[in-house]
Amino acid sequence: MARSAAAVLSIGMLHSNQRRRRGFILVAMSVSMLLLMAVMGLAFDLGRIYIARNEAQVFTDAAAMAAAANLDGTPVGVGRAREAVARVPIRWNLGTREFTGVVVEFSKDGTQWTTEPDGGVTLVRVTAPANSVEITFLRAVGGPATFTVPAHSVAASNPVRLTE
Repeated sequence: MARSAAAVLSIGMLHSNQRRRRGFILVAMSVSMLLLMAVMGLAFDLGRIYIARNEAQVFTDAAAMAAAANLDGTPVGVGRAREAVARVPIRWNLGTREFTGVVVEFSKDGTQWTTEPDGGVTLVRVTAPANSVEITFLRAVGGPATFTVPAHSVAASNPVRLTE
C-alpha cells in the first residue's frame, strides 16, 4: 500500500510540530520550577526573619515585665530589676543563641532614659539590638547576607504592665 506524497508530508509536519511542543514544555517547566524554588526560598527566609523578630519581642516583653515587677523607687530596686533581666531564660534563633548587647534603661516620666538612675524610676525599657539572622536564599538574587531584627519593650511598675 503506497502512501501519497501529501500524506507523507502531513505526517512529517505532525512529528515536527510535536517536537516543538515538547521543547516548549521543557522550557516552560524549567522556568516554572526556577520561579517556584525562588518563591520557596523567599518564604523560608522571610519566615526565619519573622520568627526571630517574634522571639526578640517576646524576650524584651518578658524582661521588661520582670524588671518592672522589681522596681520600688529605690536604687536597690533598680539593681533587682537588672538582675531580673539577666535571669530571663529566653534564647532566640530557634533556641540556638543567647541575646547579646541587651540594654536596660530606666525613666521617671518616659521622656528621658538613663542606664544609671538615682532612684524614683517607674518605667523600664529593655532593648535587644543585635539580633542578626543569616539570609540563606535571598542572597542568591542579590539580597543581604544578614538581616537585623531589633526589639524593645517598655513596662511600668505600678501596676506592672507593658506600655510600649
